[in-house]
Amino acid sequence: MLRDYELIISDVDGVIIREGEPIWENIFALRQLMVEGKTVILVSNNSGFSRILLSRQLSYLGLPVSPGRIITSGLAAALYMRRTWDFRRVFVIGEEGLVEELKSQGFEVLTSSEAEREVPGAVVLGLDRLATYDKLSVGMRCISKGSKFVVTNMDRLWPSRDGLRLGAGALAMAIIYSLRREPDFVAGKPNKWIIQVAMEMAELKDLNKVVVIGDQLETDVKMGNEMGADTVLVLTGISSLQDIEATGIRPKYAVRTLSEIL
Repeated sequence: MLRDYELIISDVDGVIIREGEPIWENIFALRQLMVEGKTVILVSNNSGFSRILLSRQLSYLGLPVSPGRIITSGLAAALYMRRTWDFRRVFVIGEEGLVEELKSQGFEVLTSSEAEREVPGAVVLGLDRLATYDKLSVGMRCISKGSKFVVTNMDRLWPSRDGLRLGAGALAMAIIYSLRREPDFVAGKPNKWIIQVAMEMAELKDLNKVVVIGDQLETDVKMGNEMGADTVLVLTGISSLQDIEATGIRPKYAVRTLSEIL
């Protein structure tokens, strides 16, 4: 059934890898589709990793996806900010991958002390496994003084080899709760912006030729459904079959691995 589509948009964490550990059945299926000439674009809410390093890792695993075919929520956030606002100085609560994407789009990343002395154009928050109380507090104070509040994604959870961990959305909620305000922009899934970037990259406008694959109902499947694309829930990550009934979010297909629908 996957052969019926021209563009396959796949998640990374929970579909291809789980904190660096490959999920081989899904890798084999995506590689076969690429061999048959299908366009595969990887879309990840994880803003922490570098697209260049991820591309190298995937090539080592036998899945040759170029950095230009990978979209992180960090890249999506940077593109949106560059096209929408005219500031260039930002404070980041996030990891190196997010910083790298912001710099590549012309943004200057301020240190905590610099952000305290001036009001940056935006506070950009993503997954940050080294986030501190002080860093979150600096971001909160900047937003209270007028900085835009940009979040790469609102994922509650993040799948690791050791089990579920806090997602970027859990960190964002600390500021949301403190200031009693929502972010000005959330770049990642289920926001349709990130899939629009993917379709621009593939130079494709027909959603009937697109399928969205992911392991989370509340992000991957919800986004695809709301865009009008077909969706596949693969049960190698966070969501389960029981979650379909609990959330009411229904994928077109639900499979244990992608090899089942090749």
